[in-house]
Amino acid sequence: MNWGKGLALALIAFAGMMAWFAIQASKNPEALVTEDYYAAELRYQQRIEEQQRAQTLSAPVTLDLTRTSVQIALPQEMRGRAVSGTLTLRRPNDPRADRTIELPMNDSAAYTITELRLLPGRYDALVEWRADNITYYMEEKVHVP
Repeated sequence: MNWGKGLALALIAFAGMMAWFAIQASKNPEALVTEDYYAAELRYQQRIEEQQRAQTLSAPVTLDLTRTSVQIALPQEMRGRAVSGTLTLRRPNDPRADRTIELPMNDSAAYTITELRLLPGRYDALVEWRADNITYYMEEKVHVP
């Protein structure tokens, strides 16, 4: 075999390997954090202001997460006010395990939600709540045992 045939075989093998990699990559799509990322980006400054408002409160929000339940306690100044909101649990490595939970409106600023059936591992907990037409926001990385 001369060098021309060897070079041609090497190029064909390289092209075949690259085609195989492209096919394998297309079978493994990377999940986006959110499908409407452009709208989420436009809302980013508002989210920063909500986080700053939450940081000025007397205490941070406390989360106690297990596989079957979550307990949320808002700061003292939220007691006696009509508070409603959402808790979003995002699992970075498996978006199918994400959960969004509506926090029922109450004035005790403490919530217990049961029957969650969470997978063990890391979640990003996003708590957004509204009291007296003022919105607050908090993010925390939590681990479910």
